[in-house]
Amino acid sequence: MNSVNTDDQTLLEIDDLTVAFGDGAGSVRAVENVSLSVAAGEIYALVGESGCGKSTLAYSMLQIVPQPGRIIGGDVRFRGRGMVTMSKRDLNALRSAELAMVFQGAMNAFNPVVTIGTQVDHILQAHPEVFPDPKEGRNHFEHLLELVQLPPKRIWKSFESQLSGGMKQRVAIAVALLLQPSVVILDEPTTALDVLNQRLVIDILKDLHRDLGVTIVFVTHDLAVVAEVATRVAVMYAGRLVETGTVEEIFKAERRHPYVEALINAIPSVLDVGLTVEPIGGAVPNLADLPAGCRFAPRCGLAEEICQHTEPPLLGDDGGHLVACHVVNRNAVPMEVSEA
Repeated sequence: MNSVNTDDQTLLEIDDLTVAFGDGAGSVRAVENVSLSVAAGEIYALVGESGCGKSTLAYSMLQIVPQPGRIIGGDVRFRGRGMVTMSKRDLNALRSAELAMVFQGAMNAFNPVVTIGTQVDHILQAHPEVFPDPKEGRNHFEHLLELVQLPPKRIWKSFESQLSGGMKQRVAIAVALLLQPSVVILDEPTTALDVLNQRLVIDILKDLHRDLGVTIVFVTHDLAVVAEVATRVAVMYAGRLVETGTVEEIFKAERRHPYVEALINAIPSVLDVGLTVEPIGGAVPNLADLPAGCRFAPRCGLAEEICQHTEPPLLGDDGGHLVACHVVNRNAVPMEVSEA
């Protein structure tokens, strides 16, 4: 297995993780041999096109990969505790209290026939170890509602049908933070929102990170959002990591994966008059019929003969900036993946 960082500040570790869907010849690997680590206090972004495996990787962090998916290799560790072999009882105790998630369909996550306040009470009743006094838990939730810029009295009595999409997304974030988790995973939290609500949610997430010190794993396809909120970034393509590093390295380093370069060039700008956005040619490969070598080679303008038959390893510089590209890394010294 590849080794990952295990220093005192590391909260969440993914070690050589592989997730497959299906059995036998029809099985596909949505995540393959992925290693990364998330340190306390980071905003860690998982980026890639639809179907790249980023949401499946996020589900793996909570051990909630939907059937028929299953983890077939590697491990997920929280504070050094392996989760893949953890008992269901221990997993349930860990989820929400330490690891929480805001799902991509968060706006449909609430029971439509029960008020928000009643649903919060149910959560508090299920986890008395966090708030032995339910009143303290309710006061904490009202404080969280204020942090996400919502009126507590109105929200407490409301049904989900009485809230706008942006309001429901912010309530979902407050609910995820209710039990004071160390890590919150957000799967595409801005995708279904209009521009104004996207802006509001981004600002709120930055404020929550600053005020509460919560560690955030941010799953998105939007590199413009990543550039604004993230501290570290992992870019996935067809189930594998192609580049990881700080947000500055991803956007400004000269050594960059061609896929990441293409993603950045595809970001529209309102500042450049006459700017031509450069779409990425081709399509994401079928996970059931992957190319023999580099998975991005059929779409890559830098591809050489070696790329057609040999998959590139992740190679890192002294600062831990990792890139998986034969051409970009031609002069790099191979090293084992140590941190992402």
